[in-house]
Amino acid sequence: MRIFFVLMVLFCMDLTAQNTEFKVYDNGLIYSENSVGKLKHIVDSLNLKFKVCDFKKIFLSSAQTKVNFIEINKSDASEAKKDLENNISYSDFKTKYPKAAFDENLVVIKSHYTNYEHVKNVNFSSLELGERQRQTISSSQNEIDSYNNNFKGKWVFEYQEKTKYSKESLRAFYFIEEFKSKPIVDKYAKLIQYADCLIDTTAQIFYKDAKNSGVRYFDSLPNKATKFKEYVNNTLKKPSFSYEKLSLIYGYDEMAFDADSMKKNKEDIANKEVAEKEYKVYQKNLEKWESVKFTRLDSIEKADKNFDLMLNEAFIEAKINKSSDEEFEEYVGRFIGKREELELKRNRRVIGGCSMDDSPRVHALNIAMLSAETTKWEIFLRSHLNIMNDRFDRASDGSYAQGARNTYIKEIEVLDINVLDLILGISLRIENPSENHYFSNINRVGRALSESSNPTLVEMNLLNMIVDTDLDDYNRVLMYYLFDNYNYNLKDENAKKLNQSKLQVAVSKLPDYISSRIIFKN
Repeated sequence: MRIFFVLMVLFCMDLTAQNTEFKVYDNGLIYSENSVGKLKHIVDSLNLKFKVCDFKKIFLSSAQTKVNFIEINKSDASEAKKDLENNISYSDFKTKYPKAAFDENLVVIKSHYTNYEHVKNVNFSSLELGERQRQTISSSQNEIDSYNNNFKGKWVFEYQEKTKYSKESLRAFYFIEEFKSKPIVDKYAKLIQYADCLIDTTAQIFYKDAKNSGVRYFDSLPNKATKFKEYVNNTLKKPSFSYEKLSLIYGYDEMAFDADSMKKNKEDIANKEVAEKEYKVYQKNLEKWESVKFTRLDSIEKADKNFDLMLNEAFIEAKINKSSDEEFEEYVGRFIGKREELELKRNRRVIGGCSMDDSPRVHALNIAMLSAETTKWEIFLRSHLNIMNDRFDRASDGSYAQGARNTYIKEIEVLDINVLDLILGISLRIENPSENHYFSNINRVGRALSESSNPTLVEMNLLNMIVDTDLDDYNRVLMYYLFDNYNYNLKDENAKKLNQSKLQVAVSKLPDYISSRIIFKN
């Protein structure tokens, strides 16, 4: 456990020292000119495919409705619960419980999820507008099924019994209307179709039985990949640094109160200073070793007849057991092939160990680069979009770390993709998406669009969508979110002020029950 702690601290602290997230090539991109050229060729054929496709699918807007919200945090919550169970009318409830909290005419959408106990649930969530928080209420799927999709004039509620830590409480939605969903008009349906054309909905980055990996995952079983790495390290005499000395540098500090402890503390401080000097020397030696590693390995591969045999046996086992890591995969790519390296990478998901752990993003970039080199567009674009949307699992994720994760919109703009149409197509929310349809993170793509080469087009399209009554309320609000995030991330303060005025005008065209909730700060 102590070694694990030291490794975690060392890993996360080292990441804070990095100046740039990824290597940038001479073309100013994170992909080489050779890779970009291969991808452009694929995009040309996809754009042609989109032009000749006969799309017949009708996309429907996400089901949405209007509700009134109530909340009681007093002793009469249990009595109010009984009234809701008896389906008391909303007006009678207001009369009987005048001190309850009320919020009326909220736009609500629903989603489905399975909790940690494997119970299917339905989540009802209001749109977060202005400074008002989102209200959410969850109920079991079985309970919601009993409504038979007839919600108008009924309640969905959550009741918390009194405990020694909290009072009893009741939160509920009263449905003013039924859930409604309408066809997405052609001009917006084409955006969704364009996204599905570019992002292959039949493909996934990782194989179904891919393993989780990362700094928190240890495979203690001996395997041929590990043995091959040990062979390389021993043959090339890789520099090493002991865990004991790492513990001196990054271990827990001890408080000293008595004379013996204070004496021991002085010894520890002196030992730590020595270890830190030795660690700097180790880092320089390691950097030098890494710089010539593959040149030396090329010679060893030719001289040692067992080299290829050991590597191929380890590769075959790694494919079956999914027992690889980035170091071994790099050897496979160098001496067996890029397609084989990609195959191993798609066999493991990388889970971030801390907020500063960028290994999931590095893994995604490596997959994207290998996909570009091996012309696997369907894997490339999903992987790049995951980097743009920062769609990765982490054990923890503090907001302080998120600003350093760039979106890399330039990398797809140079491919002659209609990037704005693509982003809008994955940002619209629909009830009947294609299987594996890619949905964006509105915050992240708003930031991406702020770096677009054509801000005028971005602003015009988003503002037009906000005011367009052909579009459903939910998607109009999402376009407001998207524009707001876009504007927040702009560097030009004068442009931001001008856009704020334009956004206020657009928001005023939304229905009053939405626009009245959005407050603009000067």
